[in-house]
Amino acid sequence: MATDVILTSYDSWLDYRKERIEQSAIKQVKLKDIIVDSGASMMCLSKKLIDQLGLELLKITKVNTAEGITERGIYGPVIYEIQGRIARGDVLELSHPKIEALVGQIPLEQLDFLINPASNRLIPNPEHEGELILDQLILSDMLRCQPLKVE
Repeated sequence: MATDVILTSYDSWLDYRKERIEQSAIKQVKLKDIIVDSGASMMCLSKKLIDQLGLELLKITKVNTAEGITERGIYGPVIYEIQGRIARGDVLELSHPKIEALVGQIPLEQLDFLINPASNRLIPNPEHEGELILDQLILSDMLRCQPLKVE
């Protein structure tokens, strides 16, 4: 399954908002038919795309890949847009020689999308009638589930 994604450097977008750069200088890439992989956690980008967006290395982390556990960089922040829905997050460096980007589970949850296996496409969460509605655990809900013991 694949989807189109617009990626924007949050830092360059912020520079534009603060009138430090012109709109034409915002670092942005538009990608077509990007792989959606619910087995991946994060939005993943090739080093080439990370450099093109000017993203900063935030940390090195261990990553479980098909080849085993390795270390990769987490970069950001980035704004991603899929089907008109926008969220901000970080990206994981992808080192696959034939894949430049893939969308993982965290962006899908942020944007309230589900994978429809029958049609092999992303769909808005049907429980939310086409609207972007995010889930939030409220303390009162937690109290109903597990009463707090105060000593």
